[in-house]
Amino acid sequence: MKRGIRSRPRWLIGSFLLAMFVITPLVLAACGGDDDEDTTTAPAPTAQVVERTVEVVQTVIVVATPAPVGEAQFFMKPLDPFPKRGGDLKLGAHGPPAHFDWYASNTIGNLGSQGAMYDQLVRRDGRTPATPIVPDLAFRWEVASDGMTYTFNLREGILFHDGDELTSADIKATYDRIIFPTEELVSLRKAFFPAISEVNTLDKYTVEFKLAEPRASATLMAAFASEWMMVSKKSTFDENSGNLRLVDDHPGTGPFIYVSRDDDSWELEANPNYWNPDAPWVDTLEHIWLVAWTPENTAALLGGNVDWTMWLAPKDGRDIGGNSGLNGARMNSFTQGLIPFNTEAEPFTDKRVRRAFWLAIDEPAIQEATKDVQSLDFGGFFVKGTPFAMTPAQVMATPGMRSPTDEDIAEAQALLAEAGYPNGEGIGKIDLLTREVVSQRIMAPAIQAMLKQNLNVDAEIRIVDISAVLEEMVEGNFDMGVLSASKSLAGDPADYMRNAFGTCAGDLCDNNFARWRNDEFDSLMRSFEQETDLEKQKGIADQIRTVLFTEMPSIPFSSSEIVYWGWADHLKGLMPPETDFFTWYEFHKWDNVWLDRK
Repeated sequence: MKRGIRSRPRWLIGSFLLAMFVITPLVLAACGGDDDEDTTTAPAPTAQVVERTVEVVQTVIVVATPAPVGEAQFFMKPLDPFPKRGGDLKLGAHGPPAHFDWYASNTIGNLGSQGAMYDQLVRRDGRTPATPIVPDLAFRWEVASDGMTYTFNLREGILFHDGDELTSADIKATYDRIIFPTEELVSLRKAFFPAISEVNTLDKYTVEFKLAEPRASATLMAAFASEWMMVSKKSTFDENSGNLRLVDDHPGTGPFIYVSRDDDSWELEANPNYWNPDAPWVDTLEHIWLVAWTPENTAALLGGNVDWTMWLAPKDGRDIGGNSGLNGARMNSFTQGLIPFNTEAEPFTDKRVRRAFWLAIDEPAIQEATKDVQSLDFGGFFVKGTPFAMTPAQVMATPGMRSPTDEDIAEAQALLAEAGYPNGEGIGKIDLLTREVVSQRIMAPAIQAMLKQNLNVDAEIRIVDISAVLEEMVEGNFDMGVLSASKSLAGDPADYMRNAFGTCAGDLCDNNFARWRNDEFDSLMRSFEQETDLEKQKGIADQIRTVLFTEMPSIPFSSSEIVYWGWADHLKGLMPPETDFFTWYEFHKWDNVWLDRK
């Protein structure tokens, strides 16, 4: 192939969070590694690994006690007793990406096709719905007793695809790009590491992260384990001044190597020098571009053109396992969906205008219209199912979140008049930024029609490539967006709320697409981050919600997302079918799967 152009179910948050706290510095003793090699990540120098069973709600997981055994290391491998090597795995992929710098992207359009080329410091184990944290490039780690230092020990002899050895310098360069980007670079990962003040290389295979103040270790380890924190080579950053937008095949250490890409697909082949002797199991990966939530995506799986796909339309995904030879699972994402206003651009510098637009949009109607193409849970600013979220009854009683009443429309029109725009006059045409996915093809015209009908405001829909739409928002090249999101790795408002609305080290946080600055919000978030008592945190969350409802920098549209997976029976090594699991669009390394074609 030639190179082409650049182009409800039950909410298990309780089990997920508890599993994180139980497992964060640990690894699965029963899942991975050779039979005579147990895992270690904790600092204790002696004792043996002892398995114990922990029952969380209705999920049973097996974890290891934090005790190293010599120099034994964990290696990811299939759980099946007799896996087979070989074969070509075809994957339904969301793309192609408009650029290749995943540090500046939140879309699966990047991670889905690039993830198998790279590794992380640590990772989540996608073979079980509990998705515990296990080693990857680092075979062990230690958290200081005061919570102010995280130290990772790297495996020796790991090679990049070009033959150079991975060292702590590459880890430092990667995390400097993530946490301390230069002014001209975008980092959409920075907000997950707000307390890290420095990254140090202690020796060739040891890297240290220093914190300016303590943070919950479960939240921080969840950030390190995210597949979005893929490690790149220091020289790659040096050669490109940290900007990887045009670099599609720079060296990684991952289980698969770049072959080619074009307008139809992206191809990879197994890395013959991969550091894990138990991976990978398939010979090639082909990522075939399919549009999310479309009949074509479902048809590709049903027709056998792909072995796996995600982003099935909910109406198909809910029942995909009922088809002969197919399986399905549900990925739950801690996702705060927002319709941002550009608060630095007229007329949205005025909070009265922002509130008027919010009151005029019928969110429940849009949710109903898109329910079969995108599965979003409707809620307030805080992620649904967490202790900080509004109840469904509270949501539906709140103006702006319920379908507009005559009184709501009258208030919206009065607010516009008070702001100097009677009957919408003087506002001009709103630049309504969106991307080309089926759900937003429904949402954008609906918003456009509601603004015209209820406020006499015209909006022009502007469609941008999926991987570029967030960059347009970051640069402020829009008036109103459909739809942005702030992701959480642990359902913790300390990451997604500040990321969506706050400032980080004096600058706008990564996902503050509304470009909103508010000292009261930042002060409340600071209090929330430092508070350890849950009831007191709830009180602070109520104050934060009041500020947001008053200022309305973005319209809260959804408070969680369900993504449906589907795969063929002959694809082995995935987690059990019909399960719910929690990630941020992750598990795209494909190093523990194998094919059993008859």
